[in-house]
Amino acid sequence: MSDTESSLPLFQQYQLAFTAHIRHPRQHARPAGVQAKRMRVYNEIVFNNLQSAVGACYPVLQRVLGKRAWQALLRRFFAEHQASSPFFRDIPQAFLEFLPQVATLPPYAVSLAHYEWIELAIASADTVTPSLTAEGDLMEGIPIVAPALAVLAYDYPVQQISVRYKPRQALPEPVHLLVFRNQLDEVKFVEMNAMTARLLALLQPGELTGSAALQQLGLEMGHADTDSLMRFGGELLEELRQQDIVWGIAVSDEAGIRPGAS
Repeated sequence: MSDTESSLPLFQQYQLAFTAHIRHPRQHARPAGVQAKRMRVYNEIVFNNLQSAVGACYPVLQRVLGKRAWQALLRRFFAEHQASSPFFRDIPQAFLEFLPQVATLPPYAVSLAHYEWIELAIASADTVTPSLTAEGDLMEGIPIVAPALAVLAYDYPVQQISVRYKPRQALPEPVHLLVFRNQLDEVKFVEMNAMTARLLALLQPGELTGSAALQQLGLEMGHADTDSLMRFGGELLEELRQQDIVWGIAVSDEAGIRPGAS
């Protein structure tokens, strides 16, 4: 016990000793006065709750690593990580933030974990739908994309990783994936090319018309044939609307249309 801890009131010293033993039973002795049988109950309950919360969010990573490596990883997280949030729902994100510290993981593990975690993040995201109408010209108007949406790029094909497929090296070009929550509150995953991913990133702030976003995209790509880009882009925007990725076009509050109206 450190000098700082020894200066604490006795009940706080006891609490620290109790939680230290729960975190790492082999390293920290069981507090005096607590029966071993009862202490084991506390140890199992707390660790099992952690295991349930993390395992539910990362089923693929759990299977890919295997039972023994997964248990060892959870034990290390449990022993070493200092939580900054009091909320149980934040444990999966804390686990994700912990993973880069573990040098023994496969090189794709952090990317895979992020891909699994983003489903939970999108599903639980608190969003406000801007005022919009489902109909309208996506080129002249400002397209509104799904409020809970993430445009992602990974160096590994995370959507394909499984027990049978574990990539040995990074991709020559990143894979672009979209994760979004549609208007039925279903989380969807879409693989797309770099151009579509960039277009959605330009549209996400809800500030550019479809035409302006495509012009910006053309400048970034060095695309000389503006007419063909606009024609192709218009078709792409309509396709994104059909997929429920684009929900419509923005309307001003002054028009009297309430948020989310269609």
